[in-house]
Amino acid sequence: MKLIITVILLAFSGLGITQNEYLMQDAITKPSLSLRCKELLNDRSEKVVVQQRLNALLQRSQDLIRKSPKARTTMHSRLLSNQVRIKNELHITALNIETMEENVVRSGCPGISL
Repeated sequence: MKLIITVILLAFSGLGITQNEYLMQDAITKPSLSLRCKELLNDRSEKVVVQQRLNALLQRSQDLIRKSPKARTTMHSRLLSNQVRIKNELHITALNIETMEENVVRSGCPGISL
């Protein structure tokens, strides 16, 4: 009788350990967490693409300013104001990317490669 009770207790304790391991794995790799991480990383990558486009626009604007004749003051001043707007947008985008990276780190996404 004691042998049967001992075997039953050992079987139930083994199930408890298995359930605890399953709960730990579930807590580490929750599907909702990984979906949220993918969403955050996708948003960040889209913002990085926007930043690269703004850098290209800024470079083209600088080339146009260098090539524009100084005699055409209106066009030259518009190009300069456009360049200032692009620089402002670029700065805001860089701040947004930094904030997104901080959110990714705060949410505890595994395997981060920024």
